Amino acid sequence: MRRIAFLFVASVSLACAGTGAAVGSSNPTSAKVVVLAQDFDLAPGQAAVVDGGALNVTFDKVAEDSRCPSDVQCVWAGDGAVAMTVIPAGAPRYPVTLHTTLTPKAVNSGPYQITLVGLKPYPKQGPKIPPATYVATLQIIRQ
Repeated sequence: MRRIAFLFVASVSLACAGTGAAVGSSNPTSAKVVVLAQDFDLAPGQAAVVDGGALNVTFDKVAEDSRCPSDVQCVWAGDGAVAMTVIPAGAPRYPVTLHTTLTPKAVNSGPYQITLVGLKPYPKQGPKIPPATYVATLQIIRQ
């Protein structure tokens, strides 16, 4: 019976592996299809595509997180900086860094504007946030 259960789990794992990346995977080849003018979340390494592939955006990493911890009183709110790669259809890819507090908070790419809406989780006093647990909230609009 254990052997049958093992074979079942192994075959399901292989079947899932053949379909591409799992939901929420950091595999950029499986881009999340997003709707214009609606907020969406990306994890590090995850990509989003809009308008049938007219624009692709990948959240590469958090380049900086100096935001004031929520349980500490600070003189300055700090800033979170998100490094991304923008790939317009038919054009070369290019790097962009967007900020939570400083500028730029948004960047234009052809007829699109990409805005960093937020960065989660918000820091607390204590250990640093593990890089893989960040989530960038973005919005893309057509201008």
